[in-house]
Amino acid sequence: MVFVNKTRYLLAPPYCKSVETYLSPVLGSSSEVIGGSRLAGGWRHFYNLRVIQKKNDTYNEVQMPIHELLKVAKSQSKTCLNIAEFQIEKLVNKRFSFAKLDMSKPHIMGVINLTPDSFYKNSQITNINTLFKKFNIMINNGASIIDIGGESSRPGAQKISVADEKNRVIGAIQQLKNCKTNTLISLDSRNLSTMKKSHKIGVDIFNDITAFKERNKIEFVSKIGSPIIIMHMQKEPRNMQINPNYNFAPIDIYKFFSKKITDLVKAGVKTSNIVIDPGIGFGKTLSDNLKILKYLPLFHGLGVPILIGVSRKSIIGELTIDDYKLRGKNKKIIKPSKRLSGSLAFGIHAYMSGVQILRSHDVFETNQALICQKALNL
Repeated sequence: MVFVNKTRYLLAPPYCKSVETYLSPVLGSSSEVIGGSRLAGGWRHFYNLRVIQKKNDTYNEVQMPIHELLKVAKSQSKTCLNIAEFQIEKLVNKRFSFAKLDMSKPHIMGVINLTPDSFYKNSQITNINTLFKKFNIMINNGASIIDIGGESSRPGAQKISVADEKNRVIGAIQQLKNCKTNTLISLDSRNLSTMKKSHKIGVDIFNDITAFKERNKIEFVSKIGSPIIIMHMQKEPRNMQINPNYNFAPIDIYKFFSKKITDLVKAGVKTSNIVIDPGIGFGKTLSDNLKILKYLPLFHGLGVPILIGVSRKSIIGELTIDDYKLRGKNKKIIKPSKRLSGSLAFGIHAYMSGVQILRSHDVFETNQALICQKALNL
C-alpha cells in the first residue's frame, strides 16, 4: 500500500524532470477563501494547493499558497514556471458548457435502468408506464440529465448481446424523446451499434464505462460532435473486482484521463464535449475509492467537468459494516435500499469538491441536500 508523506518540503522544484507534480486545490466558499481564485468558474474557491509529487515509488504532499508554488517554480526555470502557470489556469478557467448545460453550477443526472438485474432493485424499470412515471418525477425534482442503460455493469455482471440491449433501450428512448422536454437524455452503453441507433433518435450524450477505448467509437462521436462521458474502469464488470491494483489510485486515474483526453482531442473530439468520471466502484477496492473521493479536487486539473456516481454503491455498505464491527456487532450486508444516507453524504462531498455532475438514483433527495448546502454557502 502506498502512503503519501505529508511534509513541509517538496521533493524537488515543481515540474522539474526528476519528479511528477500534481495540484489538488484546497477548497472553500468565497467567504472562507478571501482573495482566492474561483475553481473552474464555479461555486468553490481556493488559495492554497496540495502539491503532490511522485519520485520513483515515493509520494510527497506539501500544502502551499498559489503564489509560493509559482515562486518556487520560477526559481528553478522559466519552463517550470510556464507549466505551473498553465496548470493553475486549468484549475481556474471556466468550463465550457457541456451539452448546453452551464458547468459553473452543479447538475444532477438521474439513473434509469432498463435491466432486470441492476444492483439496486428499486431502480429497475420493466414497463413503459413505470418508465414515464419515473422519468417525469426525476425531471420535476431537478434532474438536468436522465441516464438510461440497458445492460447492468454491477460487479460480476455478464455482458449481454447488443440485440438485447437495443430491445431494452431504443423503443423506450424514442418514446421519451417524443415528450420534448428540456431535460437531456444520456445513453449508458459501451456498444457502438447501440450508440449509432440511439443517435438517430436524438440521444444527447453518450456515457461509456469503457471510456471509448475502441477507435471506431472515437471516430463516431468525433464525426457527429456528440458530448461524451468517459469513465475509468479496470478490466470488465464481470471481473473488475478481482484483485484491482493501483500504485496510488488518484494519480494513476488522473494520468489515465490526461492521456485519454489528449488522444480524444487529437482524434477530433472537442474538449467542450468531454466529461470525466473516475468510476467509483469500478475495479477499485474500498481504500482506492476513499482515496479517489478524498482527492476529487485533483481531477479539476484535467480542465474538463467531472461526474461522480456513488449513489447506493457498495462502498457505503462496506463502511457501514465496518462501523458495526467496531461496535462489536455482527452485520453481514447493507442492502442498496439502505444506502441513501451514505449516497447523500458522498454527494455533498462531491459538490463541496466542485464536481459538476452528480449521478444519482434519488434525484429529489440529492437536490434537497444540495439546496440546503447551497443555502449555507450564500
